[in-house]
Amino acid sequence: MKPLLLALVLAPALAFGQSDRIKRPEPGKAPEKVEDDKTPRDPNKFAALALLGDRVQLLALTPARGDTVQSGEWTATPAGTLDDAVLQALNEAVKASGDKREAKLYTSTTRSLFGDPANLFVDGRLSLPGNLTAAVRQSGAANLLLVTRSRQEPALAAALPGRILATLEGPGFVLDQRPSGQIGFDGQPGKPVFAPFVSIRVALIDLTDMRLKREQSLAVAARLPVEAGEANPWATTAPEQRVKALEALIEAEMPRVMKGLVAP
Repeated sequence: MKPLLLALVLAPALAFGQSDRIKRPEPGKAPEKVEDDKTPRDPNKFAALALLGDRVQLLALTPARGDTVQSGEWTATPAGTLDDAVLQALNEAVKASGDKREAKLYTSTTRSLFGDPANLFVDGRLSLPGNLTAAVRQSGAANLLLVTRSRQEPALAAALPGRILATLEGPGFVLDQRPSGQIGFDGQPGKPVFAPFVSIRVALIDLTDMRLKREQSLAVAARLPVEAGEANPWATTAPEQRVKALEALIEAEMPRVMKGLVAP
């Protein structure tokens, strides 16, 4: 049975089903100073918050444009699917790290208010919008695992083709049709490259003072099979197949990233 995902909403509901309201932060207002919390915490408990959202990056290359990348976006459905996949992978990694270890999983229905992940840290401390810091601290966990998008170079994902003059960020797909402009020894044009990728950051935060303890970045891709004569595999792939490809990549690669973060 899948663990319960607790939704952090910035109005009017709270993750724990309590009657407290989470105050919506004022636009443009600087994050509030984070105070230390002396509440006793269980070192075997983790809180996990995923903030990837549903936006999927698209990078396309064609023979006509050469190395010039055409960028776009696609929205994964149902909403929250990719965050859920990340949280399930985190949960399994935490449980595998020790018999008494457990994780409380959180997601947010208002991801847009978190903005640029780089701006979530103020003077070395994580500062979440509104009173989300207090909400996560109520879990009693000693540490928070925070998953955000990360901007990284395509060369870090070995399965991607070369000469992609763009930056990976979050979950996405590369469609490289440049090989179709080349004729092989058999006289047939090359096959396009169609590859899902994930470029994310996982940070381990001490919930006592909200300071960053450790972090790991992940940039990985996998090439999907392409049939002979298939010019545009993106167009022939159903939306649910696209989501499953990203979920499979997350499930396969997250355990490796998590080992150094949750090791006793």
